[in-house]
Amino acid sequence: MRSATAVTYELDDISAAAGELLEQLGAKFVPGKESVGILHAQPHMDVAGLSGALSEKLGFPVIGGTTAGAATLSNEGYHELAAILHVMTGDDCLFAAAISESMEREPRARITAVYEEALSSLRAKDPEASPRMIFCVTSIVQSYSSDDSLSALSDASAGIPVFGYVAADDFEFSQQQVFLSGVSGGDLLALLLIAGDVHPIFEVKNLACSQPISKRKVTKAHDNVICEIDGKPAYEYLKEFPFIDDETKVLWNYQFFVEMEEDAENDGVAVSRALNTYDKETGEISCFAGVPQNSSIGLLFCDDSHVKASAERATRGVLEKIKEGQKAGRSYSTMFVASCSLRNMFLADRKDAEGNLIREILPPSLTVSGIYAFGEIAPTSVKDGRAVNRFHNATMTICVL
Repeated sequence: MRSATAVTYELDDISAAAGELLEQLGAKFVPGKESVGILHAQPHMDVAGLSGALSEKLGFPVIGGTTAGAATLSNEGYHELAAILHVMTGDDCLFAAAISESMEREPRARITAVYEEALSSLRAKDPEASPRMIFCVTSIVQSYSSDDSLSALSDASAGIPVFGYVAADDFEFSQQQVFLSGVSGGDLLALLLIAGDVHPIFEVKNLACSQPISKRKVTKAHDNVICEIDGKPAYEYLKEFPFIDDETKVLWNYQFFVEMEEDAENDGVAVSRALNTYDKETGEISCFAGVPQNSSIGLLFCDDSHVKASAERATRGVLEKIKEGQKAGRSYSTMFVASCSLRNMFLADRKDAEGNLIREILPPSLTVSGIYAFGEIAPTSVKDGRAVNRFHNATMTICVL
């Protein structure tokens, strides 16, 4: 597989943006038998128009989603207010993409249907083809949690590794877009099946290593709602902190995180959950995804240095995995990064830290792109081809092909 990226800062004139991206690809991109494009875009762009124009000119699907904090990542480091086109091509791989109908109705059935549609397209190219992984971009759907979406996709695919993210915006939670070759929406799921001679590598690093303040136990919870902490209404825990008062509307911009280690589907790798809102009347706290009982909750003491440290562990960790794969005769050309929008926020005036690490640590032969997401999707382990696919918050997730 071969890969290349192009970057444009033209966000308003879609024709000009498409022209810039295609011109930059130029001689860097020599198409093989199969090709696909992944586009990282800004939430207020005409993403349907741009992905459609690119797909028409290139002659293959262009899939993607929008980023948070205006930030994108590439081999060149950190970009603000930019769109990145990442193309992959080869003679020994197959790609098949599809996009769902609105997930506001019958979401599980529609996720199963879009997987079957993509699988049918893949098998039309090669009846014996089996996807080695799924690249997935999904939306926030109020009636269906991100955990449930991932569970539905994992069930439909019988545990194929899934990597991707929840499309984001500028913390409006209403402008994010998922798209595929001219079709876009804020309540859709797009996926790309990748088959052939590919051996995906995954790396997951969150802020769990940061120093927790007042760490407690979640003693009662259901779905994404924390009911009790240490046997008391969850809101009682929040009241211990002087910065939580009657004017506090949301919790995601504070450094409260849940760490899950003991739920039945876990493999011993700590998974992070960010808090969202609370209800003083019921005493409940809602999170962005499911929280099992017996999880730990705490206010973390973390700043830009902790975010940077975890990003360096992720980047160096995946580099070691690449070296191990190369010893086994495998080659790698592409890396995707999905980092949490909260990490971008905590970086404050050092927002280029993760991008700089990518530029400094990784070899230039590896084509890299990424976004800041409202949730990250990556396996915490893969054994015998079956993955423990997890939804993450406050995490830097990496996939290498």
